[in-house]
Amino acid sequence: RVEQVWILSRSKEAAEMKPSVWRASATFVILVYLYVLAVQEILGEEVVVTSSHLAGPAYHTGPALQHTGPALQHTGPASHHTVPITHQDDYVRTHHKLDNKDINGNGQPHQYVRGTAFEASVDDPDVPATRAVGGPSYRPYSVDYTPGSATGSALDDGYGLEFKYHNYDQMTRYLRTTSSRYPNLTALYSIGKSVQGRDLWVMVVSASPYEHMIGKPDVKYVANMHGNEAVGRELMLHLIQYLVNSYNTDNYIKWLLDNTRIHILPSMNPDGFEVAREGQCDGGQGRYNARGFDLNRNFPDYFKQNNKRGQPETDAVKEWTSKIQFVLSGGLHGGALVASYPFDNTPNSMFQSYASTPSITPDDDVFRHLSLTYSRNHPTMHLGQACKQGTPSFKNGITNGAGWYPLTGGMQDFNYVWYGCMEVTLELSCCKYPAAGELPKFWEENRLPLIKFLAEAHRGVHGFVMDDNGNPIEKASLKVKGRDVGFQTTKYGEFWRILLPGIYKLEVYADGFAPRELDMMVVDEHPTLLNVTLFPAKRQENFYRPPQQHYYHHHGPPLTSKPSSDNSIFGSLTSGFNTLVSGLFG
Repeated sequence: RVEQVWILSRSKEAAEMKPSVWRASATFVILVYLYVLAVQEILGEEVVVTSSHLAGPAYHTGPALQHTGPALQHTGPASHHTVPITHQDDYVRTHHKLDNKDINGNGQPHQYVRGTAFEASVDDPDVPATRAVGGPSYRPYSVDYTPGSATGSALDDGYGLEFKYHNYDQMTRYLRTTSSRYPNLTALYSIGKSVQGRDLWVMVVSASPYEHMIGKPDVKYVANMHGNEAVGRELMLHLIQYLVNSYNTDNYIKWLLDNTRIHILPSMNPDGFEVAREGQCDGGQGRYNARGFDLNRNFPDYFKQNNKRGQPETDAVKEWTSKIQFVLSGGLHGGALVASYPFDNTPNSMFQSYASTPSITPDDDVFRHLSLTYSRNHPTMHLGQACKQGTPSFKNGITNGAGWYPLTGGMQDFNYVWYGCMEVTLELSCCKYPAAGELPKFWEENRLPLIKFLAEAHRGVHGFVMDDNGNPIEKASLKVKGRDVGFQTTKYGEFWRILLPGIYKLEVYADGFAPRELDMMVVDEHPTLLNVTLFPAKRQENFYRPPQQHYYHHHGPPLTSKPSSDNSIFGSLTSGFNTLVSGLFG
């Protein structure tokens, strides 16, 4: 109340100020504000970043989990060297809750499968990379696909999945049973626990469920982030069942699982789901976690400082995302019918509460394509109709997140900015928690788009970055020229980037190596393979430091400047002046 009286008195004083004094005061405030921004630019810091942007070793540069088992044998045709287990293989093993003493059913470790469909490489620094090549093991992701009739409700062994809502115990039982019945296609692990101690289960569905397939992407779905948005949770269980049932009968599903590792988190907020109520289409009962936090406002944010205390559910997802390099992701929600893409927040944070304007990423064309892939394969989403009177409609069933309404701390912006993973938010039902009798309809509507969306991970360019001896270069930094976003190579030198057809330049950097800039062509029919060889920098060059930072990427590559934090004087001044200017002007 004292603060309100003070604000009112200051407002009265400001109103009584002479115009000349007012103009002088406003000019002073603006000049000081611009000075702070200029100093930050000079220091290479960002205007506003979150204090919890994963600076700790657990999320950025921490050591890989230790593996004490035997090395896995690489059986690809290019070489026969042994390959140690990757970070993500260790992560899955460490978090695996079932009996995993027999890795592939016979006590022998899985062998890595390296794709043999692509044989293009660029080893000569003077030869531009312009070939887009495909091979017989890749069924084109762009082909028309009609889902088969396999469902989770009628299986030949009597084991079925009903169209009903499954509580935590029922969901856990189903996932464990599926993992034991399909050991060659599934692996179950937990990425952590909720506030109330429930496991955050993830099911991997793939022809190589326990081991990363070198050169092939990992993708994910995350559902039930808001506990009362329940449709996505059930659809994920049915998607798991559909994939394992269709592997031997559906060529498209077989191609997808042979070339992709699909990680499915059916419920990110199991505590919230337990208190939500079927039939409640609106309201907030069950939306939040057990401590009352909205998990989709709890992630680090690039545009605005997020001071909300981290929650165990979001912390688990952040660590998970840091351990496995996901190429593509979908976040499943309810309460609308639309595919929403980044950015969810806007750089105009001072005025974001006054107008909803789109906040465009450097990869806006790709995000729009991914969103359209889902909406156009959905029987009604692409129509863009409003759910009810007074709610917005969406052209073609897609929207920019900030253009719909801006939010701070969202998961899809975090995935994209911090780890280069392209995530789209999929709102699947106008009613957040519809009656269970409607679940068969939702499954039929979403089965095809759920599958086609995942297949888009194979669009664009992928390849390996190696030194001149053929050794992979880990954490080499890459950027598509003209797109200010960075991404990195894995332990095996792998990289992926979803791109639409066109001619691009790829910039590649790594400490101790001369940089490369390579031309490449992306076509619609199949992904482009680009193998890049980096050569040591000349002795007099010492080692190469890129002249400019990646503007958005926070993965922690050598070329990223030191971010600001809560303790930064300039970050504090910026935050303070944001508040001051907002108070003065409205």
